[in-house]
Amino acid sequence: MKVIVIFLILAVELNLQKAYEKILRNHYYKRYPNANDLIFKLSDLIGIRIECRFGDDEKKIYRFLKKYFNKKLDDDFYCSDNYNNIFLKLSGKQPQKQKNGFTIYRIDGKLLYENLLIPFELQIKSLTNMFWSEIEHQIIYKNSNYVIEDQFLKDIMNSIKNNLTMIDNQLLTVLRHVESKKVKTNVSNKRNLQEIVSKLIYDMFSSKMKESIDMTINFKDSCETIVEYVFFKNNISNEADYTDILINALNRLNLISDEQLDFNSHLIFERSVVYDHPFKKILGEYFEQVMNSEFNWNLFFRILFSLEPLDNAGDFEKFLSYLKVSYTESKYINKQKDILISRFDNDFLIIEDAVKEQIAKTLVSIDKINIVYDYVIEEVNAAVEYIYKYIYDNINTLEQWFNNSEAILSHLNTEIIESLE
Repeated sequence: MKVIVIFLILAVELNLQKAYEKILRNHYYKRYPNANDLIFKLSDLIGIRIECRFGDDEKKIYRFLKKYFNKKLDDDFYCSDNYNNIFLKLSGKQPQKQKNGFTIYRIDGKLLYENLLIPFELQIKSLTNMFWSEIEHQIIYKNSNYVIEDQFLKDIMNSIKNNLTMIDNQLLTVLRHVESKKVKTNVSNKRNLQEIVSKLIYDMFSSKMKESIDMTINFKDSCETIVEYVFFKNNISNEADYTDILINALNRLNLISDEQLDFNSHLIFERSVVYDHPFKKILGEYFEQVMNSEFNWNLFFRILFSLEPLDNAGDFEKFLSYLKVSYTESKYINKQKDILISRFDNDFLIIEDAVKEQIAKTLVSIDKINIVYDYVIEEVNAAVEYIYKYIYDNINTLEQWFNNSEAILSHLNTEIIESLE
């Protein structure tokens, strides 16, 4: 389901009194004795605020800006082909951490107007963050009176902020639920069946785990990933296939219910795993290393192999193929790839292989079970789509790629890691 982001753009400027207060509060008069220098160093003298409905929309809008403002001017600022007089500082980490411990999407910008480079500040705020920041600004930062209960007041404000964040998440969940009910499609039917099969798998293996090691953990996300893989492997395309999958799952789980599973045993392959691409080799060797040394990975692959008990190595290879497709071939990634192929022709394969290899290396460096979960794959997809567009906007020849590939791949690594923090 794709959620439409609704937002409002507002221009804000400091009035004279507020400008005086800011200059005094931050001691700008000492740093910039020249008044003209001071004015042009005040990044928020002119402010632009993008207001959106939910906190989740803030990230989507920021990604949209990064996607279209990706013509690199220097180490910090970027512009767009359509707006080459607007420069945004998109090199730093976003959202930024404030003094109060909370985060905000705050971006420095510059506008080139009649040979003048005018600074401005761009903020992206959800409705709850707008409400919170206005209250906090008046009570905490603009209150010049000495307040004895200062720490108590801040604690209360922090509690309010946390509650607002919770409300934001709840409203977003309600919206997504309502949107999903508007149209009953083949996709929603597939999702419902996946949830049923995932629940059956979770209940069965949770019970088996309790029998074997007298403990249970939450592994629902692992079950969802495995079910997604099963649908991918069987190329499910219509509702008749859904019924077959459900029947097969019930039959297999019924057989497993009569088996004794040892959750302390090592997982083994019947033969050596064949790696036909660097992406699969990097991830596969990592999985081989951790599946018998880390419990979460052992549990994940134990479930995967138990559902398909005859060929662990074959299913492992198919699972790596599923990950390769999931990480590198989404609808929007493929669209960007087609554009790059029109420029580089067959040479694009060199770029594509390097990008895929970097994705695998970054995932291994993260070293967490959630790298195979859907929500992480979506974040990686967004970073890969962005980097392909960045390559198109900044690289025109294969020679340029070779000269800049190390920096671009490092940029991709940073984008993926930051998107998952």
